[in-house]
Amino acid sequence: MKQSQPLKLSCELVGIGAWGPGFTDWPTLKQLLLSDSVGGSSLEISTPKPEVIPANERRRAPLPVKAAVDVSWQALQQSGIPSEQVACVFGSGLGDTEITDYMCRVLTTPEKQLSPTKFHNSVHNAAAGYWTISTHCMKSANSIAAYQMTAGLALLEGFTQCVLHNEPVLITLFDTEAHETYRQIFACEHSFAVAMLIRPVSGAASLAKISLTEAANGGAEPQWLNQTLNTLYQDNPAAKALDLLRTIARTTITSTDAGITAEPSILSISPKRSIALTIESTL
Repeated sequence: MKQSQPLKLSCELVGIGAWGPGFTDWPTLKQLLLSDSVGGSSLEISTPKPEVIPANERRRAPLPVKAAVDVSWQALQQSGIPSEQVACVFGSGLGDTEITDYMCRVLTTPEKQLSPTKFHNSVHNAAAGYWTISTHCMKSANSIAAYQMTAGLALLEGFTQCVLHNEPVLITLFDTEAHETYRQIFACEHSFAVAMLIRPVSGAASLAKISLTEAANGGAEPQWLNQTLNTLYQDNPAAKALDLLRTIARTTITSTDAGITAEPSILSISPKRSIALTIESTL
């Protein structure tokens, strides 16, 4: 039997968007990740207002959709790639728990009269729908949910598609704080969203080159001095990407770091399997 080749997928990172407690874009989050000082940072969070969504639709869009589309737009703008050329993978470990709670409560009433708008927004691919319609994207749009393994699986899906289809892919991870009804199940008290736009390796200017390989399961948990970052990483499924983002931040500080390869970030994709993402600065 022919032995399969080890998995290795390499892509170039050309855009990042971020939103969460104390930051509304990648440069602000990057500084927070680089400082990682003892204590906590600001927990203040502003509601994103993604201008790419038409005003009428934006007013009806729930917070998870606004967060996902806002960071996606940031990453797309930084990349300079037309939206029509970009496929997308959206990942959320919790979905919209506010709408889930609403629907469950309404369905226990005699009338069972659900709001059509809330029902429309309840599907897991709502963010992908708002994004593709608002940006006129005709490429594939996938939505992934795998609780704490969502980040790893979304990245694996995005990298696979980027390499095999030879096209740029937007990977967006987002989870907003869980409704209080679900807190005993999902201890997620803070919101977080990030988008990374990758393209096939071309040698042109990029933020970094990322290689994805299979890894031994598990590995040491990332350590965080900053309590806000630690809480986000532990409780918010989308924020499992924070260790990868910290590595990206550290390898893209100055142009003198070109060619430097950092220790890989490990993300679980199943109870017994993980992926490793290795960052090489190209600045």
